[in-house]
Amino acid sequence: MKRRSAGRRTTSAKAKPLPREVETRPEDEIYEVVRAIPRGRVVTYGQLAELAGIPSGHRVAARAMRTCPDALPWYRVVGKKDARRAQIAVVEADHAALQRKLLQREGVRFDANGFIVLAEWGWLPAADHRRRG
Repeated sequence: MKRRSAGRRTTSAKAKPLPREVETRPEDEIYEVVRAIPRGRVVTYGQLAELAGIPSGHRVAARAMRTCPDALPWYRVVGKKDARRAQIAVVEADHAALQRKLLQREGVRFDANGFIVLAEWGWLPAADHRRRG
């Protein structure tokens, strides 16, 4: 008679993994929100994370935006300056100029100091519904 060690199962059939629901990555949720940002509107990294269901996830959103697919309107995501204003947060000068140009092409205006007034150009879905109704 063979002895079995404690805690060890001896079965001839291999254990099958339990079915697992398909998990979405935070980046996928973030890109879905970016896809939904309307033309001529911006969101900050913090707002983007919150809309994607990642509270206090502005760094996660910023990291995801570094590898944002080209087909998405990446340029509509900006940095938060303060409660009322946003700014282009891209460090590379050529890239920042491109972002500004693309936003201006959509009608987004910058103030004299180069900031975007969120009350005028910011987008939050709930606020969008109030404006329409």
